[in-house]
Amino acid sequence: MHVSQFLSLARQRRTELQQALAALPTELMGRHGARGKALEQLREQTLDALAEVNLPTLDQATLDAVERFTGYGRFRGLNLASHLAAEQERLTQRIAAITADERFIRREELLDPTAGVLTLRAKQARDELALIESGLQRYEREPDFLGLYQRGYRTPGYRQSVLTLQYYRDWKRGDEITEKFGCKAFSEVRSSYENLLRGKAVCQQTLNGIEKDIRQVRELITELNTAQQRLSHLPQAVLGDFRRMLREHLALADRKQLFQWASGDRVRESLIKRLDGVEKQMTYTKSMAEHRLQEERRYLSEQLTRLDRKITKYSRPKYANAWIPPNEAQVWLRDPRERLVAQRERFWRQYDRVATYDRYDRYDFAADMLWWDVMTDGRLDGDFIPEVYQYRQAHPGYTYVRPAESPYAGSSYQGMDVS
Repeated sequence: MHVSQFLSLARQRRTELQQALAALPTELMGRHGARGKALEQLREQTLDALAEVNLPTLDQATLDAVERFTGYGRFRGLNLASHLAAEQERLTQRIAAITADERFIRREELLDPTAGVLTLRAKQARDELALIESGLQRYEREPDFLGLYQRGYRTPGYRQSVLTLQYYRDWKRGDEITEKFGCKAFSEVRSSYENLLRGKAVCQQTLNGIEKDIRQVRELITELNTAQQRLSHLPQAVLGDFRRMLREHLALADRKQLFQWASGDRVRESLIKRLDGVEKQMTYTKSMAEHRLQEERRYLSEQLTRLDRKITKYSRPKYANAWIPPNEAQVWLRDPRERLVAQRERFWRQYDRVATYDRYDRYDFAADMLWWDVMTDGRLDGDFIPEVYQYRQAHPGYTYVRPAESPYAGSSYQGMDVS
């Protein structure tokens, strides 16, 4: 193969590899991102379910039992009847205050889309601002005007020496602009421009104030609707408040401790295992995708470096008429992406096994085990994950043994090939 043909093909291959390298984050992390969102949704759903299981109804006995099952003490000593009465009073007073507010009373007069007082004032301010902007653009679109203005031409702050070419350029353009705007001196042009700038600032401030008044009226309307809706469904609203408070605690609580507090309640235990497992899946799949990205990036970069060296070498003048043995050229031009295809397919099989795992009841908080081994059946090396590596270091000679099936486990999990 003549060197010119080789260089042409090599440069084409280099471009392809550069494009492939640039596309790696989108290809790998894009698919991971979609699965990550699904896991995040499952986590949120599990937290909701766990909060609901621990606070199914709004009554004093249920509130008093929350701490025993979750360790959450915020409801300790809370008198539900007093809390509901106080919230009812707060809402009633706020509704009365809003309906007595002059801005709310005049809301239609102020906000009518065509004849509202604030609507018309805002339109007038916008029209004035647009007019001023148009005037400013007449100056700002004039070539060199802003440069002269910013350099302080014809002001005490002007620092150009008469010995510089810039001084004479400014002098020439300053006179041309002064004449074009019908003024006797550039200072008059500057003054007119600055008057427009001050007018714009005042007009913008006025418009901002009007828009703030409009927002406040709309916020009053929204707040009233929200308060009335909450008051009409107060028990359900307070139950929702308490569940959100409990949910925040559950999201941060130690999973093993939560499991112990569940005291053998199968529904609670199952949800806690699922929550812990899903969070591990989120961590593991992120590490897997990032590790794969690094490996493929390193491999393609190495192949690019080798190809670049060949291109650099055979681009030298002394090789201008050289011939390269076809078998050598074929090796150098081989597409390294072909090797990645099979590896990528194998990776996604392994990734999907972890990402779609749902036999959470197999995990045993009382045993010294890794979620990674449970999800992969102990068949995948996960030392690139810090948690897995540290566990292996702390347990030399460790061999994973699949735990016995939970007698109440229910799942749609199907085994997947991880070879």
